[in-house]
Amino acid sequence: MDDKDSKFDQRKRSTPTNIFRKISGREELDRAKAKRYDPYYYESNASTLKLLIIILSVWSIISICLAIQDYRISYMLNEWNKQGITTLPPSSFDPQGLIDFAKDENLECVNINDLLSELGDCQNVMELHASFAAAQDISFLLFAFLVISLLGCIFVFGAFTHRASRNLLTLRSERQRFSPEMAGTWFFIPIMNLFKPWRVYIELFKGSDPSTTAGEPNWHSKGMVPKIVHFWELSFLLIFVFNPLTISRIWFSVRKTIEDVSSAHNALIIADIMLAILGFLAMFLTAKLHIWQEKRKNLIGPILATPPKPIDPLSEILKDDKKL
Repeated sequence: MDDKDSKFDQRKRSTPTNIFRKISGREELDRAKAKRYDPYYYESNASTLKLLIIILSVWSIISICLAIQDYRISYMLNEWNKQGITTLPPSSFDPQGLIDFAKDENLECVNINDLLSELGDCQNVMELHASFAAAQDISFLLFAFLVISLLGCIFVFGAFTHRASRNLLTLRSERQRFSPEMAGTWFFIPIMNLFKPWRVYIELFKGSDPSTTAGEPNWHSKGMVPKIVHFWELSFLLIFVFNPLTISRIWFSVRKTIEDVSSAHNALIIADIMLAILGFLAMFLTAKLHIWQEKRKNLIGPILATPPKPIDPLSEILKDDKKL
């Protein structure tokens, strides 16, 4: 009976759900949550920082590739405009749409058979369609990779921030305004993530400043904040209002002519470069914070920190009643 129970437990542990929990990090998150009030020593962020720099580098490289691709599309459209083309062919293969495009551009391509055979001006129509479709496909693929890398950046950045916040107690910077759990959570809350992470990193740098005295009660006011924190926040706010999504849906939502589309791609070039800059700033930001925490840890030495447990309002009321 005991052997059967043991085999059943082994099968239960190896179910796809448990495997997914390990891969996704949920199991490690639950373990950390269960031990969040246990005493702990300083935990280096070196490995998390390396992973974050890799992901941010990928993010920045993809953003630069997007800028190059948008420049190529803008250049191609300008060349078409010089040739007298004022509208765009459909990016997907639509015979009737291509015939309508040919009609708008006064090209002799009036039936589907000529289009499929690429006879006369239909050959030019098909070439224009193929060039535009290929350019759009590359842009879509790059943007999909950018979104995937963004998700990776958010989760790893949140993990780095959570550990850096936990380290403040071991660096003799007590009375944090942001708990480690909320320091990482603010990145996932809409609207609040526009300024709360910035406030979190101001606190992290002040509490990690190696030039302040260990146990300084006024470290919130005496700790230094590098300028890169504010540049990072400013870059984030600019990208929030001027990014590929807002450009296509707000700033350049009306794109009737080839000139309108070309102008939109010129704006996308700027947005792509801003995305790359944000990635580089995030790399320098986290690297500098890690260096500060490592220096302060070496100056102070190993300290066992005990996280303060949350205060139960009901127990506080009962204590006051007993005093009365």
